[in-house]
Amino acid sequence: MRLLPAATAALVLLTPGVAVAAPSSAKTVRYSASAADIPNPGRGFFTYTETHLAAGTAYTPLVAEAGHTVVYRIFYLEKYRDVDTISVADLALIRADFAAARTAGVKLVVRFAYTSTDDGDAPPARVLKHIAQLKPILTGNADLLVAVQAGFIGTWGEWYYSRNFPLTDTAGRQQVLNALLAATASTTPVQVRTPQYKRTLAPAVARVGVHDDCFLAGTDDYGTFTAADDRAWLAAQNILVGGETCDPSERSGWAGASAELAAYHWTYLNPSFNADVLASWGDAGLATASRRLGYRLRLTSAILPATAKRGASVSARITLTNDGYAAPAQNRPVRLMVGGTAVTVPVDVRTFTPGKSVTLTVSFQAPARAGSYPLSLALPDPSARLAKTPAYAIQLANTGVWNAGVNQLGISLRVG
Repeated sequence: MRLLPAATAALVLLTPGVAVAAPSSAKTVRYSASAADIPNPGRGFFTYTETHLAAGTAYTPLVAEAGHTVVYRIFYLEKYRDVDTISVADLALIRADFAAARTAGVKLVVRFAYTSTDDGDAPPARVLKHIAQLKPILTGNADLLVAVQAGFIGTWGEWYYSRNFPLTDTAGRQQVLNALLAATASTTPVQVRTPQYKRTLAPAVARVGVHDDCFLAGTDDYGTFTAADDRAWLAAQNILVGGETCDPSERSGWAGASAELAAYHWTYLNPSFNADVLASWGDAGLATASRRLGYRLRLTSAILPATAKRGASVSARITLTNDGYAAPAQNRPVRLMVGGTAVTVPVDVRTFTPGKSVTLTVSFQAPARAGSYPLSLALPDPSARLAKTPAYAIQLANTGVWNAGVNQLGISLRVG
């Protein structure tokens, strides 16, 4: 595949309602929406997994389950609450889990914690040492990370029941968050437990999001929303939101859930907890949530060149809509494929917010050789290690367009 530089392509956002005249050599194509549940990378219901580095307990290696593109992985570091250095052997076990995820074609939401049963975490200085030791694994596998949740503190790493970090210890939490930001790539989202932690500790850091692990419980998601304007604030953000439900409430049926999943732009969710909450959504609600969690990009129409002289300047206009609850959390390339040649579209997919239609206008030179060149749209993973793997590319929510990592546009450009 040849890749044309971004300078050869131009992006134009067209005003809704303004007609675009198609040149005589162009054809207008309209696309049919798909109702399928599309397993796109980094979004949707996840597979929950956990493992323990505890004395007398065997480590449980990661086994990726078919059907979900996201695996949640929590590493409990029980035997390191009183030990500064994670052993080479245990780091190798963690590293092997990332290798297993890569082989399976999935991405990970990762959290580290010291306990699932009490408040016995590690003191701040030791936590920082452990984060530094995990840095090579997190940065070396940044392409596999949907998010790193800011765990380490308290029971389950949820920043609440903690022996070493009192609730009033803002400074300690700030240190942990700063250390995680330093130990992860600039493209890796890091999530904190509540909107207030985000607003207080990292208000200007775009990659810091929120994980809500008591979604729809009580009146405030059991302490998730602690300020009067937290809900309005979160609804106005374009940050990564995910988590799980934990208890039925008056709000937790499908009517409330569907409204809040959309309002707060949810990307991923635990499908196995809380069972009572999820059962109340019914099969139709669960199916809708599975389709719409995160992004769901769909072709609506395109004006595409059908014929051109060799080397002539031509253009294509492609309109997409996001039917999901959220924009893509991480940027990735957008490429118009002209046969085997890629024309880069300079656009940030994180701006494809829910309900928004975006029209891309791409100008390029027709191939120098006569022939027929199928046109398609590719959204591969930005990582060179994953770019050629179809499982990590975005499939558009249309019928009859997906073909091994690219989305066929239904027209070939004839050059002669």
